[in-house]
Amino acid sequence: MKRTSRLTAMLLAVAMVFALAGCQKKEPPPGPDAMAQVLFDSMLKNDASSAVELLGYPSEEAARKDMGLDGDIYEEAAEQIVSQLEQMGLQVGEDKVQEFIDAFLTMFSKIDMTTTVKEMDKKEGTAVVTCSITTIDSAAMNATMEEAMLEAMSDPDLVNSGDTAAIGEKIVEVMIEVVSGLEPTSETKDFDVNFKLGVLEINGKDREAWLPTDAEAFGMAISNAAMGG
Repeated sequence: MKRTSRLTAMLLAVAMVFALAGCQKKEPPPGPDAMAQVLFDSMLKNDASSAVELLGYPSEEAARKDMGLDGDIYEEAAEQIVSQLEQMGLQVGEDKVQEFIDAFLTMFSKIDMTTTVKEMDKKEGTAVVTCSITTIDSAAMNATMEEAMLEAMSDPDLVNSGDTAAIGEKIVEVMIEVVSGLEPTSETKDFDVNFKLGVLEINGKDREAWLPTDAEAFGMAISNAAMGG
């Protein structure tokens, strides 16, 4: 009889454990301000490590893919550089173009963003986040780049050589030096971003997450603000 009672008590205890486990609340989603920071790092700095840490992605590659950022986010910029130089009759190698892209990443790595939740309605699943981004003086960058390029092209031997590859690489080298050496100004640009509560599938499981209502517009706002626009 005692043995039966003990067995019954054990079964009840196990049942209670499983019942309590089933009643545990779902892990709350990171705040919209934290998600804005994750997207900022991924979009501007090509750094998805905060997405791995905050959301539990297995890798940065998986995080980028889920956010629609798989591949090199500066590929389009590289294509534009090559196209502009070709229109000038100049050639430049892929390695030098990649160095130019890396220079931009170096510049953007110095940009910071702070976020504040301006409004939030958990019942409706909506929020507004104010983003404040340090800026690069794009006018000063262009002026400095033009001066450096004129100086680089003042070499008569290079100009008269007719070597379009050498001329193109020299121009890009000057641009790399200017861009990588730029520092943010003391000014910041502020803008608001609308978020909504959605669902992401991470590691095969659905997880609630705050997502921008217009991710493309958010990305444009980040890049424009970073360049002082």
